[in-house]
Amino acid sequence: MPHLPDLSVQHYRHFLLVAELRSFRAAATRACRSQPALSLSIKEMEHRLGQPLFERGSRVVLTRFGQECLPLARELVEHHDRVAGALGGLARNEAGLLALASVATVATHWLPELVATYRQHYPGVALRIFDDNSEGVERMVLAGEVELGVCSPVTRDRRLEFEPLLSDAFGLVCHRQHPLAARKSVTWREIAALPLVGTVAHRQLAGHPQAAFMMDRPVFVSNMMSLLAMLERGVGVTVLARLGVPPDTEGLAFVPLSRPRIERQLGIMRLAGRTLSPAAASMQALLRQKAAG
Repeated sequence: MPHLPDLSVQHYRHFLLVAELRSFRAAATRACRSQPALSLSIKEMEHRLGQPLFERGSRVVLTRFGQECLPLARELVEHHDRVAGALGGLARNEAGLLALASVATVATHWLPELVATYRQHYPGVALRIFDDNSEGVERMVLAGEVELGVCSPVTRDRRLEFEPLLSDAFGLVCHRQHPLAARKSVTWREIAALPLVGTVAHRQLAGHPQAAFMMDRPVFVSNMMSLLAMLERGVGVTVLARLGVPPDTEGLAFVPLSRPRIERQLGIMRLAGRTLSPAAASMQALLRQKAAG
């Protein structure tokens, strides 16, 4: 690698000022430096480059070498200022990209309000939002496709760090005309013989013997829209956490399940030991505020 002169961006700025103003005194005033200090900066630059930039004499005239350096110095300073401005914008959360993945629960109930607030405070940050089940959210975080995930812990992978935000109890979800729809609560034993539709969310019930019958359903649906359509037509019933039921499903009823009461945790999933970007840290703060409020 060829030897590179040890010059700071200030050397290049001083050179440009002298060349454009054609005066060491005017350049020193513009740079808020004394004239001897600015002259020393130019001499250091010439010494490290090994060539004079200005002709010696009373008039400030660029040498041929100085003329060739001028557009390159201007390009370097402009590039430095663009990069410094971009870095500052990222640090102040005025620019950048935030990729976030969320389970449908949060995407439906929280994200519209959170995104509106985030856009109001950080309009320069581009948002990429993905929705998936908790397993899919974990995969995206592990793959680096998103920086933050909002989900329930599934794999307990040590590469992931989970911050719980709230607990959400499971209940029976059925058509409002179903015989159990008007009940204040039902037990797991009472629903075991019903035509239950299985979903990915039921994997969170593993480890609870009272809900073991949920693990082997003849009908399994992975898409929430398909599941809701089946429930609204009375094809079957299912078990979801309360927040897992979209708010605009007037034809469905949620009946809390008891004996035992089983809850899932929802929270923020991220890579363990990694510092969040300013954009992600701001969204993390909003999620915490939403959960607390």
